[in-house]
Amino acid sequence: MDQPPSYQPEFVPMKGNKYMRLEDTHGAPKFQHTVVLGQPQPVVPQPRDHIIWSLCSLVYGNPFCLGMLAVYFSIKSRDRKMVGDLEGARKHGNTARCFNTVTLTLAILGLLFLFITYGIIIYQVAH
Repeated sequence: MDQPPSYQPEFVPMKGNKYMRLEDTHGAPKFQHTVVLGQPQPVVPQPRDHIIWSLCSLVYGNPFCLGMLAVYFSIKSRDRKMVGDLEGARKHGNTARCFNTVTLTLAILGLLFLFITYGIIIYQVAH
């Protein structure tokens, strides 16, 4: 295979500024390097909207429509996050988390009450 011809910098037309190569005392070329240092930006965690937890609260346990309220505030949190209002998104996300916690607690207490009542009824029928 043939090698392409090597061009000398003097024969290559360049537009704009001319670049000069600095020569070392030993004849080795030196190049100038530019280093740009930037300040590291602090990492701000994205607020959580708890949308999956809210949907599970809506579908599987929805006492007093608290799961629906949790979904509502989760969607509001996601909308605020998309707009760029991180503080509003965090506030609505915390509200959704509170509704999800209350929904989960009431669902667990309801199931516990149901199992205890069912056990008492079975015990009384058996004796």
